Amino acid sequence: MSRRYVVAHDGGERGAAALRLGAALAAPLGAELDVVLVVRTDDPFGQPYPPVGDVSGLVAEQGRRWLEQALAAVPAGVAARAHLRTAPSAPEGLLGAVRELGAAAVVVGASGGANPFGLGPVPRALLHSSPVPVVLTAAGPAHPPGPGRVEHLYVAVGTRPGAAAVLEEAAEAAGRAGLPLHVVSLLEVDARAGAEESALARLRELVERTRERLGDALVTVELGKGRTVAEAVASIDWEPGGLLLVGSSRLARGRQTFLGPTAARLLRHVPVPVAVVPRGER
Repeated sequence: MSRRYVVAHDGGERGAAALRLGAALAAPLGAELDVVLVVRTDDPFGQPYPPVGDVSGLVAEQGRRWLEQALAAVPAGVAARAHLRTAPSAPEGLLGAVRELGAAAVVVGASGGANPFGLGPVPRALLHSSPVPVVLTAAGPAHPPGPGRVEHLYVAVGTRPGAAAVLEEAAEAAGRAGLPLHVVSLLEVDARAGAEESALARLRELVERTRERLGDALVTVELGKGRTVAEAVASIDWEPGGLLLVGSSRLARGRQTFLGPTAARLLRHVPVPVAVVPRGER
C-alpha cells in the first residue's frame, strides 16, 4: 500500500504552501495525500462575541469550498483526498486524522506570521506531540524556487545521542527514493557548546560508515562553519528541492516528536523544508 501523508490546510497561504510541499514529497517518496481542514468545535461554556448565533454551518461550507480549491491545485499524477473534520483544536483534529487514516507523516505550513521564531501555534503543538514525522515548510529565509519535487535529502547530525538513528533513517530514505544524501554537520557549533573530542570523533566515524554504505557519489558532507547556528546554516550550500531531516530531542516520550533547542534554532534559519522524525521511529 502507498504511504499516506496528512496535509494541514487552513484556506490560506500556509495551507497552500503545505499542499505544495506535500505534492513535492508524494512522487519520489511514493505517498498519497489526505488534505485535512479542521473546523473548531464550539466551547459549550463560552459565549461568542459578538453574539451572532450558530455559524458552524457557514464555517463548514467555507471549509468545503477551500478543500475543493485545494484538490484542484494538486498536480496531475498525485493522488489526493479531502477531509473536513471538527475538533476542539487544529492539532487535535490533525492528529486524530493521522491515527484514523494510518498516515505516515503530517505536513504543515511553518510560518507564524509575526512570530519571530517562524513557527505558529499549530506546528509548535505538533512538534511536541506527533507520533509520526512532522514535515514543515521552510521557516527561514526564502529559497529560490525549486523543481516542485524533492531532489536532495539533507540530514542534520550532531554529537548528542540519537544521531545514529536519524542518519540511518535518512540513508534508508535516500536509498529508497534514489536521492543524493547531504549530511549536515555543525561540528564547530558542537565544539563551542563543549562537545568532547571523543564525541566529535564518533560522529565523523558514523558519517564515514554511511558514505561507505551508499557510495561517495551519493553521500556528501556539508560542514556548517560559524560561531552560531545561524552562521553555520548560512555557510551551507542548500540545493533547490532539498528536504532536511532532523531527529527529536532525547527528552521525547516514547515514539513522539519533541523539538530540541538546537533543532529549534535550525528551523529558524534553514531555507528548505524540514522533517522532524519522532524518537525511536523507523
